[in-house]
Amino acid sequence: MPAEPPKRRQIGLQGVHKAREMRVAGKYARPTERMWLGAGLAIIALVGGYRYFSSRSLGGEKSDLVGKRRAIDLTVGAEWKPLRDKVERLTMDEAGAFKGDLVDVSAMGLSFRDQPGIYLRLQLQDATSAAGIRLGAQGSLRDAFTSCLLRTTNAPLARGDVDASAFPEQPWNLRQAYSATRILTDEWKHEVDESDDSLRLRVFQQQYEKAVAQEIPLAIDILKRAHFFLLVLDEPSPDAARNDAGVTTPEALQLVPHDARVVVYDFKRDAVVVRLRRSAAGAFMPAGDRPIADPETRDAVQRQVNNCSLAEAVTVAIKPLK
Repeated sequence: MPAEPPKRRQIGLQGVHKAREMRVAGKYARPTERMWLGAGLAIIALVGGYRYFSSRSLGGEKSDLVGKRRAIDLTVGAEWKPLRDKVERLTMDEAGAFKGDLVDVSAMGLSFRDQPGIYLRLQLQDATSAAGIRLGAQGSLRDAFTSCLLRTTNAPLARGDVDASAFPEQPWNLRQAYSATRILTDEWKHEVDESDDSLRLRVFQQQYEKAVAQEIPLAIDILKRAHFFLLVLDEPSPDAARNDAGVTTPEALQLVPHDARVVVYDFKRDAVVVRLRRSAAGAFMPAGDRPIADPETRDAVQRQVNNCSLAEAVTVAIKPLK
């Protein structure tokens, strides 16, 4: 038999040659269970570490925002909350059984019409609790009642002060004050505490910065300068339409004849100087031969007529001094 050829001597480390042979044999062609387990543990550790550090960072930002909000609550809240509570107590008191007409001699000259004041209009059923007042105030808008009753304009706006544009004309709506001071509410703090990502938290940070820099100082200044609080409580009417949710909106109620309570509270005298219950009902005849065809325009005009009719009834009842 022919002799076997001598084996070629391998140059280099045996471990390297062995690994090469194992790769050729396909030992490392597919991942082993140990490799999959190691990769999975590495991913879990990476994700867990990210969540841990992200959660710590988010928690720190929340604590910082809540801390700054607490400081504002101790200063601005000390000015806003007593006035808010006084107005809400008055509103709930006037929403009870009607106490009868009242016109104080100090109001008979209608002098309050030329002074700065704040305004709130609600449906009667929304005025029986603080929560209802705050929710209903979101729908309290300027309307023809104040335009027809009052004669006050915003002096800063007339001087060209751009900041006055946030509250175009007097009386300033209490809705604006509720909106400006929302960061001081428990609901806002709860939403901050429940925020679970940095983008949402950034929205709350922006709300806080805007409120502190612009909205709250302006609202507090307005409330400090207010001489009177004008409250209108619209009583329900069976003629008012309901929406799909079975709710009568302020616009729907003001569209039909209904009774309304009108209250004027004098901050300086700390007393109600006007309390009246009158009907908001009026009729109009369109000028020209053509009636108003657009239903939305016709409804808007009817609301204006009803509200101005209410304002006229209040003016007549107060009887200016001669």
